[in-house]
Amino acid sequence: MKKMLFISLLLSTALYSSEGDCPWNDILTKIQHEDLITQEKICESLPKIKTKKDMKEVLEFFFDQANLNDDPDRHKATKKLNACKPSKNSKALVIAFEGTGAYEPLVPATMARFNKCFGGKVDKKILSNVYSDTREVFKAKKGRDSKWSGLQSGVMSEMMSMDGGKNVDWFSFPSEEVEQLAGLEKLKDTSLTQLVDDVKNSVNSNPKGIQNARHCIKNYIKEAKLLGVTPKIVLTSHSSGGRSLVKFAEHMKKDVGVDVDLAFSIDPVKEAHHAVEEVLPQKLGEPLRYARWKIMGGKGENYPYSAVWSGGQPSSLYKATNVKDHINFYQKEDREGLKIGGDALRFGIHGSPIAGADNHFIKGVGMSGHGEITYESSVVNKFNEKMKDFLK
Repeated sequence: MKKMLFISLLLSTALYSSEGDCPWNDILTKIQHEDLITQEKICESLPKIKTKKDMKEVLEFFFDQANLNDDPDRHKATKKLNACKPSKNSKALVIAFEGTGAYEPLVPATMARFNKCFGGKVDKKILSNVYSDTREVFKAKKGRDSKWSGLQSGVMSEMMSMDGGKNVDWFSFPSEEVEQLAGLEKLKDTSLTQLVDDVKNSVNSNPKGIQNARHCIKNYIKEAKLLGVTPKIVLTSHSSGGRSLVKFAEHMKKDVGVDVDLAFSIDPVKEAHHAVEEVLPQKLGEPLRYARWKIMGGKGENYPYSAVWSGGQPSSLYKATNVKDHINFYQKEDREGLKIGGDALRFGIHGSPIAGADNHFIKGVGMSGHGEITYESSVVNKFNEKMKDFLK
């Protein structure tokens, strides 16, 4: 039966390809309940996506499929959205830790599903818009803007353009150790019990995002052994996700006993609540600094802004002993940070070096450097270079 389905779909997609009008949703709907092997075979037979319209249609399909597993609780959604299973063709596993306020469960899940079927089969000019197109689909379906992610706009989008990129399994997780820092909308749901639990988990280096990531990789490694495959293990992060990456790598030592082949961190900072501790007294003193600066004739870029400052933090941001290769990029120009709260609450975010890592200091990213560094050419090119080695 499955062989007949595969042959009929192969013939139908060839016909649609020659006519130049492929009803993606109809075809993909037919394969969604098939086993992984059959799905992979059918995906291989599908024609390339050549137009923006076609890509939007396919993204809408995968968004709708992901949305079936959505949940108001983002951690429950994460568990349901991340299958955390390899296939016979899996070459690499990417565990990604988002920056503060950047995790939107449905967006990376949609992109990951799209990649497993169409990675390397999309015109690169069209694929360059994959993240913005996914966000457009999200807004149309959910009626609100999605949170912006530096990882999805940068290295995840880059991975999807690589030959063999579809053989990468990508799963994303939040980095916030206190739920209220995930977004301003969380403040209304603040409870003392939750706050105490969050602090306890933070002290134990095991917040909910890391808990889910630990569960994910345990299951993934177990399934990989059953399949007889050994995908490379890649950890990537942005901002406060850098500290989560280090904590997760330490947990991996005892959880699965498998080394991390590559850690790839972008503009890492301390945990978000510690960053707030650093910035708050600066913000309280900023009006006085500003007045003094104006009196002294200050202009332009010399403004004494508040920031999470760059600096070595070897006790918290370091290359773990089970990480074979750790590459880190950071900048010290940002003044806009998370871009929330207007001028009164705005502060810069400067990344830091990782002790023991291959550190790259990036200049020229400008006032929005904390976000712009995520898609800066040297960053995505280095990620491309390292991942290509894993996908050979």
